Amino acid sequence: MIIVLGCLNGLLPFTTDMYLPAFPSIAKEFDVEISQVALSFSSYFLGACLGQLTNGPILDRFGRKTPMLIGLSIFIIASLGCGLSNSIEMLIAMRFFQALGTSICAVGSRAVVRDIFPVEKTAKVFSTMTLIMGVAPIVAPSLGSFLLLYYNWRVIFFVLMLIAFCLIVALYNYLPNVKKADITYSLRPKNVMNSYFDVLKTPTFLTYTLIASTASSVLFAYISSSSFIFTQLLGFSAQQFGWIFSITASSLILGNQFNRMFLEKYSSQQIAIKASAVQLFFGIILIIVAIRFLTLPNILIPLIIYVLCNGMITPNAMALALRPFTKNVGSATAMMGSCQMAANAIATGSMSYFHNNTALPMVIFMSGATTIGLCIQIFAKKR
Repeated sequence: MIIVLGCLNGLLPFTTDMYLPAFPSIAKEFDVEISQVALSFSSYFLGACLGQLTNGPILDRFGRKTPMLIGLSIFIIASLGCGLSNSIEMLIAMRFFQALGTSICAVGSRAVVRDIFPVEKTAKVFSTMTLIMGVAPIVAPSLGSFLLLYYNWRVIFFVLMLIAFCLIVALYNYLPNVKKADITYSLRPKNVMNSYFDVLKTPTFLTYTLIASTASSVLFAYISSSSFIFTQLLGFSAQQFGWIFSITASSLILGNQFNRMFLEKYSSQQIAIKASAVQLFFGIILIIVAIRFLTLPNILIPLIIYVLCNGMITPNAMALALRPFTKNVGSATAMMGSCQMAANAIATGSMSYFHNNTALPMVIFMSGATTIGLCIQIFAKKR
């Protein structure tokens, strides 16, 4: 069951990362800059942000399983639209609808964790799910690079359709319908807004959702800029980029393994704050590298440690954010996911807006977001 939940949650990073090696090909076919192709990232995260706000109440009203099956069906249709796009504007629009479909799976899979597992186990379960999800950034770019050797970039989106169909089969057969439809839950806009306000009034939720959001934005600032940095600035091929990206992404799995071990001895709060401090130190190193010493070894090692720390911050922040809730779990999960997607949209939009043919916009944003997250954690610890 946890494997199915991890795969559903992993559809989001898989969808974002698989077409990264195709950025130069897409830009060439549509005769646009790579920074314009990166706007398809922003539209994806905007769709995920808005979708999750809508999906939370739907999951609380109609249960978990049926809405997720519908979401995967929407994802399949939108992926077909991406593959058949005849302009960059159409691709950007289809990515928005693609996100609407996958967002309900992200919200639903996290809500199921809170439905089934006791509070003291959720951090470990989220670490396991993130471990499974961490395979996506490793496999996705390499698979995308492999497909580009033999096919057009459009085939990548057709493969995503096939993956979503397999997830429909797995979801239908292996995920129990743990939460039935609740006819007492109202979908009136006023009641939905009141539910979200109740969630936001919980101090612990707001604090750790902001921390999870800053950590998420750091990761996607790197993801959206990585293709340009490694293929354009450092001159690697699409296939080489796939392997380089996989190396950095694999450190996310390592971070989750460390997190599971550290949870035996330390609290989620202690792990997250220490990982953020280490992250900030290496963020400063990345700024120095981007200014004067941009080579593959110089940037790769700090990035590996940076992403590794993310694997320890995110699951702990998510578990702490959801800990207070026994009802309105769908709404709480949706609000948390929406905040993360909004942060991701800001990150990817910033990378496109401040693009200046260097790695500086990425490393400055990453260090700034980490600083904000660390300051919030220090304040929360004192409170």
